[in-house]
Amino acid sequence: MGIVLLLLGAGLARTVLFPKEVNAYENRYAEKIAPLTVKGWLDGSFQDSVDKALADQVQLAQVYKRAYNFTSSRCLKAAADPLLPLCYGRYVNYVDTLLFNGYITYPPRVLSDMTGRLEAKADNYNEYFAAHPELDFYVYYIEKDTDVNFETGEKVPACEYLFDRLDLPQDRLGRYEVNDFGEFSLRFYRTDHHWNEWGSYRGYAELLDLLGVKDAPLNSTGDSVDLGTFSGSKATGAAAAFSETFYAFPMEFPEMDITVNGESGDYGNREAFFAGEGGTPSYGGFYGWDAGEVTFSTGRTDRENILILGESYDNAVIKMLATHFNHTYAVDLRYYEAYMGEKFSFSNYVEERGITQVLLIGNIDYYLMDEFRLEG
Repeated sequence: MGIVLLLLGAGLARTVLFPKEVNAYENRYAEKIAPLTVKGWLDGSFQDSVDKALADQVQLAQVYKRAYNFTSSRCLKAAADPLLPLCYGRYVNYVDTLLFNGYITYPPRVLSDMTGRLEAKADNYNEYFAAHPELDFYVYYIEKDTDVNFETGEKVPACEYLFDRLDLPQDRLGRYEVNDFGEFSLRFYRTDHHWNEWGSYRGYAELLDLLGVKDAPLNSTGDSVDLGTFSGSKATGAAAAFSETFYAFPMEFPEMDITVNGESGDYGNREAFFAGEGGTPSYGGFYGWDAGEVTFSTGRTDRENILILGESYDNAVIKMLATHFNHTYAVDLRYYEAYMGEKFSFSNYVEERGITQVLLIGNIDYYLMDEFRLEG
C-alpha cells in the first residue's frame, strides 16, 4: 500500500510541478492542468483538465496504455488479417478505426458541415490581406484522406470553396492534390496522418513554384533510408499493433542560424537518426516537433524574409524552404503565446522583422480551426 501511495503522490507532484511537454506514444503535446479560475471550476473545464493531465503525466501511464493497446490490438489484428484482403477497395470499420487497403484512414468530410467555418476563415484572411497590401500573401492547401472518398473517387470540394472566397490572385493559391487512393498511398504514411518523405518533398517543390523561387530544389544526398519501424499517430486503440517502416531522404543543408522557441539549436533530429542514434523514429522526432516559433537565418541578404503560418504538416518542409530565403520565421499559432510568453500580433510581427512574404499552409483542419485565425 505504501508503494502505491508513493507512486500516486509522485504522479501528482509530476503533474502539478514538472509536467512533461510531449506524449510520445500518441505523437502529440501532453495535457496539462489548466489555470484554476472561477469560471473553469463552475463549468467543469478545470476538473476535466486535471483528469486529462493525470492520464498523460503520471509515471508509466503511457507505458501501461501502450502495453494494453498493443496486446489487445495484436490479438484482434491476428484474427482480422485473413479477412482484410477480401475487403480490398472498400472502407472497413475496424472497431474504433477506419481502414482502407491496409491504411488507417479518416473518413471523407462533408462540405455542408464546413461552409460556415471556411467562410469565417476566409473573412479573417481577407481582412489582413486588405490591411497589408505591402505583403505578398500565399495560401497552400494540403489535401489528404479527408478530401476524397476512396471507394467512389468523389472529391470533397473544400479547397475550391475556400479559394473562391479569398481575395488573392490565382497564382498566389496552391493546392497539394490527392485525387485517389493510389496518389494517397504513395505520399502518406499507413499509420500516421502526415505526408511521408515522398509527399513532403513533392510539397516542398510545389511551394518553391508557388512562392516564385527560381532555385532548383535541394537534392537528396542518397537514396531513401530505412530508419526503423514506427507506429504513427493513427495507430492507437484497436490499431495499436499496426506499424510500418519510416523512410527519409538524407539532405545536406547549408549553414544556418536556427532558434526553436527562442533557444538556439537545430530543428529536428535528422543527423542523429541517420547515425543510428535517434531511437524509435516518428514524424515529430525526425523532422521536428510543433513549436511556437522556429527561425532560420542563412545570411543571404539578397533574398526575402518570409513568415510561414502553419501546423504540423509544414514541419517536414520548413528547413528545406528556409535555404532559399534570408530569414524564415515559422509560427504555429496554437503554441506561440505559450512558448514565447506573449500574444501573437500579426502586424507587429511582420513589421519588426522586415517580412515581405507570408505563407499560410495546412490541411483542412488548419482552415477550419479557430486557433489558426490571424489575430492581434
